[in-house]
Amino acid sequence: MITFRDKTYRCTSEIILSLVSGKWKISILNELANGPVRFNQLQRLLPEATQRMLTMQLRMLENDGLIIRKVYPVSPPKVEYG
Repeated sequence: MITFRDKTYRCTSEIILSLVSGKWKISILNELANGPVRFNQLQRLLPEATQRMLTMQLRMLENDGLIIRKVYPVSPPKVEYG
């Protein structure tokens, strides 16, 4: 048994599945594997994903430490995910 973030899992595969479960997470990670991408680029690469869903999945991936969100101090705001 493995404890991760106050939950008990039977194996490491269960941890990985819990981190990447979600309709768009694997697709997002696949696109980010090629290098940093801006939000609008992700929307164009994943046209079936709604803006709300994409935002939610990106936040979850960032909270889990799987991606990095970089904000540039320019106007208009520039945000990249990697």
